[in-house]
Amino acid sequence: MIALLTGGAGVVGKALCRELLARGVCVRVLTLPGDSLAKSLPAEVDVRYGDVTNLDSMQEAFRGVDIVYHLAAILLSTKPGAFEHVNTEGTRNVLKACRIHGVRRFLYVSSISVTYPVLTPYGESKKKGEALVRASGMDWTIVRPTLVIGDGGGVEFNMFRDYVKKFPVYFMPGGGKSLKRPVRSVDLVKGIAVAGLKEEAVGKTYALAGSTVMTMAEMAKCVLQEAGMHHVMVSLPWWISKRLAVLKSWIGGERVSAEQALAGFLYDAAPSIENAETDLDYHPGSPFQP
Repeated sequence: MIALLTGGAGVVGKALCRELLARGVCVRVLTLPGDSLAKSLPAEVDVRYGDVTNLDSMQEAFRGVDIVYHLAAILLSTKPGAFEHVNTEGTRNVLKACRIHGVRRFLYVSSISVTYPVLTPYGESKKKGEALVRASGMDWTIVRPTLVIGDGGGVEFNMFRDYVKKFPVYFMPGGGKSLKRPVRSVDLVKGIAVAGLKEEAVGKTYALAGSTVMTMAEMAKCVLQEAGMHHVMVSLPWWISKRLAVLKSWIGGERVSAEQALAGFLYDAAPSIENAETDLDYHPGSPFQP
């Protein structure tokens, strides 16, 4: 079996390469031309170069492929239309390439943010991607990771961690009451790998989260305890949080919009993982357990 990973040179993609190789799968990666991260991929990986926003550039990578794991996406951007261009239209192009080359199995890595009551442009782009996948006629599976922690990945958690550690007194929008179910990178990768290989997963959508539900405030305490810090949290009402543009700079900087920076504080992301436990033998740990 040959598996093609779009965006496979990233942190999660690289770990997924190792997981699939350990399961006896031949792995091919599609990554952007000139991507220096490709040099750190396992030697057994067949690296191809192309851009998901350019159908012609990636055609060759799909020849002879049995399954596509579609990870390629952008998570942070303040450029108008960027999420739609890469995440939605890029997914459309990848599905077209699959149809052209007869690829039947498709695993789409979405995001738990598609379940938020009000979507950010990122969440909207991933939700549209999900709709394209479901309408593709392929044997599809969709996975929705929650907040990813570990192995250098988890851009959103890293921003949160750095923010909490940066100031002796830090503001917590909404008092940090929103519920999260953060997932260890190692558990996420195994869940993605199995979801793409099991027949039971065809036509299904799975939340891939960790074992423990906790508030944002509790996560902040764990971050500070691990760092040996004793910073003080100050609860900030939402109406003030939304008006303090400075929070955007403190939390995410120029890479992220104020809307996206605050969305994680506002909405719960603590889904049930019962279906994944049953179908995928998915039994994750907690990122904050010793």
